[in-house]
Parts: sequence; structure tokens; C-alpha cells
Amino acid sequence: MWELRTLELLIAFFLFLPLIRPFVKNLWGLDGLSLLPLLALGIFIGLFPAYGIRPECLPLGLYVIFLNWVHLSALSSVFQRMRNDDFRDRGPVASGIYLGVLIAVTALAVYFAPSLDMDLEESGVSTSVIHDQVRNVNLYLRVYAPSPDQGRETPGAPGLSGQALRKGPLLLLVPPAAGSVLVVDRLCEDLSRRGFTVLSYSRQGVDAPAVRETGAKQLLSPVRSIRLFQAIFQGTRRAAANNLGRAIEEERMRDLEFLIASIRNRGDSDPPLPVSADRSCIFIAAYGAGGAALTTMASVPGFAGKNPAIRGIISLEGPILSALGHEPLKTPGLSRTEAGFLRFLLADIGARLSNLRPRKIAGFDALPSPEIPAFFILSDRALYSRYRERRYMSVLECFRKGNNPAALARVPGAGPLDYSDVPKKYPLLSLLFPGDLKPIWSQEEYIPGTASLITNFAAAILQDDSLRRTPLEESIYIDINRAWYLAPREYILGL
Repeated sequence: MWELRTLELLIAFFLFLPLIRPFVKNLWGLDGLSLLPLLALGIFIGLFPAYGIRPECLPLGLYVIFLNWVHLSALSSVFQRMRNDDFRDRGPVASGIYLGVLIAVTALAVYFAPSLDMDLEESGVSTSVIHDQVRNVNLYLRVYAPSPDQGRETPGAPGLSGQALRKGPLLLLVPPAAGSVLVVDRLCEDLSRRGFTVLSYSRQGVDAPAVRETGAKQLLSPVRSIRLFQAIFQGTRRAAANNLGRAIEEERMRDLEFLIASIRNRGDSDPPLPVSADRSCIFIAAYGAGGAALTTMASVPGFAGKNPAIRGIISLEGPILSALGHEPLKTPGLSRTEAGFLRFLLADIGARLSNLRPRKIAGFDALPSPEIPAFFILSDRALYSRYRERRYMSVLECFRKGNNPAALARVPGAGPLDYSDVPKKYPLLSLLFPGDLKPIWSQEEYIPGTASLITNFAAAILQDDSLRRTPLEESIYIDINRAWYLAPREYILGL
């Protein structure tokens, strides 16, 4: 990620020169240095369309804004072609503090810049757009073809000169709304090497960012971004944020229904899948709100009978916000005829005032139970009551009370953002939201580790050699519900 680091260092250099100007006599006459903080601000603003939201750059950006405010009078003098010697009034202590803060925020930005190239994988990947006419929305698709040496053999297709056509399961992967396909691109690439044909997508207005078939990125508005992060981080605690999360889940569910119907019906709006994709053998993996939507959708009566090709689902860190109930609204609790008008009025006012405070989450509305085998992958925080009884309560109860085979994995040291390539794409977020145990995966191992969990689970369902299983650490916490009929822990661990 040298390009991003170079731009961050360039921003720091443009801020450094005006700050050392009081100490270097040769710079006193260069009034144009007062323009450099403004140029640094322009470069910083350009980082976000180019690289998306970079949390490690935010302190540097705030400092750029602060220094522009500090140099506002000098900047005004430059535009009016007037001399300005105010910079010499800044004492050595203040200048030292300014330089120290600059070094700190620059070191933070450079050290936590991603080690993974921000460009999307192109080799073996086809892109297209598919339009949902009912909702009038576009889904931007990316299809990752499997490696030639993977997949199971099927009879040769016409026009192949008798050669066997190697087919493998189709994996539909729903990316996290925060980070979108840029976050899971390497995960999709790894899964394709293990035998899957992987179909992923993004959508403008939901994903941050959405990536068009041309590779152009479309960012969310600031308001939508704030709502998205409220839903992610407060959706299991506060009713208002929970409603925002429910809306995202509903969008993901509509996306899934449209894509599944397109694959099943093979109409004109079909996703353009390669011949290596076995449409009769489908797995669906979904992150965050998509995982919650997938779990809920698979629990609708008749889902398994209507979709026999779907063999299993995988939810990655997907608390089911739509399953959580809200605190009930307060009522007067009195009968107007029995209590009298004044007493009833006071009780009614008290109830209305009480209802003005933010409501919290309380219990369940409805608990889904998928009709097909399900695999839940969670942070190891789910082992502890302070998280288990809040963020992960819905998933754990869904797992325990399910009537169909289900497995649940918690990787030691993995935080709620670590199951895709967040540790490499957003190292600062991985540091801020870690797991509670000692990690068993390094930063480089999260992508192949997550791909191994998904692949080994699918192999446990298929019970054949169409997918390449990989041995995993035996210390990974894997639970099996009472409905399972295989030996899944050994299969999911690749043993």
C-alpha cells in the first residue's frame, strides 16, 4: 500500500514545512508556505474517494483541519498579497507541541496503512450488473471462477471434444455493508482456489462503497454512513439503532431473494455464471446484516422445499437484529372511568414523558430456525456473558433451539471484524475490536482461516472430495447442535 503511505507522508511534509518555518531563517521570506496546509487538506479529501474510509487517517485529517484554521490569517494575507510575520510569534514550546502531534498522527496513519493492495482481483474474475426491476436497483456482480484443478468431474458438455467438464459448488457470498466487496475480495479469491465458483455483489446506497462493474467506487452519503455504524455497533442495545439494522437486513433479504430466484429460474436476468458453476449445489455465506437476513430467510416455512439446490448457509458475525424485541411503551395503567379525569391525565402525561427516553432491547420478537444446515461463525467474545447476553444472544439461541443441523465456531483472538480480511485491510479496526483470548491466527492467516472454515463446513455437508479441506487448529471452539447427523467437528477442523 505504498501509494497510500506516500500520500500520507506528502500530507505530513506539507504540514511540516510551515511548522518549522520559525526556526529556519531561509524560510521566513517564503509566504507561499502558508498555502501548503490547504494543499494537504485537498490531498486528504481526495484519499476517501480513492481508498474509501480509512480510520487510521482520521486523526491526521483532523489535524490538517486544525492547522488550516491556525494558519487562516496567514492564508488570508497570501491571497491579499500582504506580508505576514505572525509565524515568528509562535514560541518554541507551542511549535514543539505542534510538531509532536504531527509526528504522532502521521506515525498512526503510516503504521496502520493496509498491507493488502486496495485493487480488486482481476484474474479469473468477471464483472457485470444485474437489474431488479421490481425495486429498480442495480446489483454489481463479481464472479470468481474456480481453479482448473479443483471441482468434481461431470460428463463432458457438447463442443468440448469429449473433455470432462469439472464443476464445483456455487457459493453466493454477501459482503459486509461496512467495507463491501473491497473487504472480501481476497476471501472470494481464496474460496475459488478451494473449488467454489464464488458470486459476490455490492449495491449503491447500502454498501460502503459499492463497486460498479467498471471498478468505479460509489460511496455512501455521510448520513447513511452514520446510520450504518449505529446499526452495527448499537443495534443489539438500543431500539432506534435496532430499527436501522432491521432495515439493512430487509434490504439484504430482498437482494438474496432476487439472486436466488435468478439462479433458480435461469431467466433473462440470470447472473452470468461460468460453466464450472454447479447450480444444483449452492451454499450461501453472508456477513453481518446479510448473515442475519440469510438466517431469517432460511427459517421461512417451505424454504428448503422451494430451494433444494441450497445445501447450507454460513453466517459470519451476524447478530439477528430483527429477532430482538423492544421495551414496550409505557401506558397509564389506569382506567379513565375508575381513576377519574385528573388522576388519569397525570398518569398519561407520566407515561408519555417516560416514552420519550430511548428504548432498549428486551427479549425476542421471533427466533428463527433455519430449515437447512447452518454454520455460525462468531467472535470469541461470544464465550463471555457480557457479550453473550447482548450482541450474540439471538445467534446463540437460534443455534441452540434449531431443529436442523447447525454448527457454531468461535476462533480464539478473533474480534467481530476479523473473519474477512479486515486485519489486513483495516489493521486499526482489528486492533480496536479484538477478541478476548490469545489469537491463534496471525494477520496473514485470517483470510485462509475463514476460507477453510467455510470450505470444511461445505465438505461436511457434501461428503465428497469436490472441495479441498484444510486442517485447522484444534483449539478453535466448535459446537454442534443436537440435530447434527455427521461428525462435523472433525470435518470443519479438517481432521
